[in-house]
Amino acid sequence: MEMMRSKKASSRVTAANQESAAAAVESRTASRRKAVRSNAVESVATRQFRTSQATAIQGHVRSSGQRRQAKRDAPRA
Repeated sequence: MEMMRSKKASSRVTAANQESAAAAVESRTASRRKAVRSNAVESVATRQFRTSQATAIQGHVRSSGQRRQAKRDAPRA
C-alpha cells in the first residue's frame, strides 16, 4: 500500500509561482503571531484585573470586619 503524498507539501514544492506561495505562508505566520500576541496581552490584562479585584474585595471584607469589631469594643451606654 502506497502512502499518499501530502497535497500541502507537493503544492509548496511544485508551486509554479513560488514567490506568491512564500508570501502566503509569511502572511499566515504573521497573522498567527499577531493573534498569539493579542491573546497574551488579553490574558495578562485579565490576570491583573482578577488580582486587583480580589484585593479590592478583601479590603472591603476587612474594613467591614474592623467596623464590626469597633462596634463590639465600643462602650455600651
